[in-house]
Amino acid sequence: MEVPVGQAQYRAMKPNLIAGNASLILGLMMFTLPGFPKTPLSRVSITIRLLDHVNLLAEGRQDLEANAKRVLGAAGVAVELIQCFRGGVATGIPACTTPLGPTDFVVRVLHPKLAAKDRQLGYAAMTSEGGAYVTVFLDPARRRARVSSLTDGTLLGHAVAHEIGHLLLGPNSHSSSGIMRPVWLLCDEEWMAKRVLLFGSDEAIRMRAALTARTESRFRNAD
Repeated sequence: MEVPVGQAQYRAMKPNLIAGNASLILGLMMFTLPGFPKTPLSRVSITIRLLDHVNLLAEGRQDLEANAKRVLGAAGVAVELIQCFRGGVATGIPACTTPLGPTDFVVRVLHPKLAAKDRQLGYAAMTSEGGAYVTVFLDPARRRARVSSLTDGTLLGHAVAHEIGHLLLGPNSHSSSGIMRPVWLLCDEEWMAKRVLLFGSDEAIRMRAALTARTESRFRNAD
C-alpha cells in the first residue's frame, strides 16, 4: 500500500538539537503541569498495519509496538498491530489485504533518505475524512535517539503515536508540551525514556471522540 499524496496535507515532526539546563527545566514543567491523562473513563480500539521497509531488528520492532501501544493506551486508545511487511516483503497475513475500516491505520517505516528533511522523523497524510496513513523514518544501522537510555524503537513508537494523534486531532494539533510538541527537545527524549511523554487529557478525550465519530459515520453511510 502506498500513501495517497493528492490532496493530503502533511503534518511533519522532527527532533530538535537544543540541549542544556533550560530544556531540562522545561521538561520538568511539562510533566508537572495539570492535564495529563489518568485512567480514561472509556476505551476505543484501532488497528495498525505495519509496513516495515527497512528490515527492523526484532527488538526494535517490539520497542516500536510496545511504546505506540503504551502511549496511545494511556489516552484510552487500545491498539492491535499487524505486521504486513517485513523488510519490504509482504507477510501474507490475510488481514493486511482487506479494505481499511474507519479505525484502521497504515504505518510505513522507510529509510531516512526518503524524508523531506534529514532530521524528519515522520509525517501524517491528512485528508478531509481525517486520514489513515502515517510514515516514519529509521535507518537500523544509524542511531537516531540522542539519550543513551532511549532505544530507536522506543523513539519510533512515540513518533507513530504522535502522527496518529495528528490524524485524530486534526489540523493545528501541535501543542506546547507533551507528545504533540512539534519539535522534540532533548528533555522530551529523556521523558520518553522515563515513559512519561504522553498525550494531554484534553487530547485524549478528543482522540476518543474522533474515533467514535469515525465509527458512527461508517454506520450512517451503510444505512
